[in-house]
Amino acid sequence: MKNIEEVISSEIIAILPLYIDMKGNSTKIITKEENEIYIYKSIRTFLSLLAKYFMIDLNSSRQYYGKIIGCTNIVPLPFNKDNVFAPLKVRKPISKNDGSFGYFNIRFIQDITKKNNKVYVSLEKELSIEILQGIESARKSLRNANIVKQSYCERTGVTAMESQGFYGEFNKPATKGDIAALRNELMDIKIKLLKSSSSSV
Repeated sequence: MKNIEEVISSEIIAILPLYIDMKGNSTKIITKEENEIYIYKSIRTFLSLLAKYFMIDLNSSRQYYGKIIGCTNIVPLPFNKDNVFAPLKVRKPISKNDGSFGYFNIRFIQDITKKNNKVYVSLEKELSIEILQGIESARKSLRNANIVKQSYCERTGVTAMESQGFYGEFNKPATKGDIAALRNELMDIKIKLLKSSSSSV
């Protein structure tokens, strides 16, 4: 396996699970500098190696940021300000131990689109990867990842301006779907706050 520091320095765009004959569950890493790197370890193992390198606890991170976005299952992973990954479903698992979610560095995500009833994530270097979830669900995952990035930056003392590309996602014109989704999320927060205040009385 390539040195983990070399992989990170190549700038990771996406981390994808795949099955390779005679090797089993493996991981394809798309980078900005070296295009594709194949590692014959599961995506879970590779994420653990990343976490070890950045000295973070994945379980604690998922719990902490999961509470912020109101999600307990598939939570975006912030390793540092330049490596915040949004989880998106990229394959159907063959067995229960297979990883079905890939992790996409939000710094390199340009758009999420739908074409011929298929959903794609568009990345830098003119890359387009099909994902196996609805467009609204995928866009919500991206919004959640941006919220996690903002929270990470505030928690670690990094300003939004220092965080490259932070405003990129929010400078795009909002679609009707974005506004409707935001309204629903605000209503959910309002209901939770009302329940919390009534229970404390």
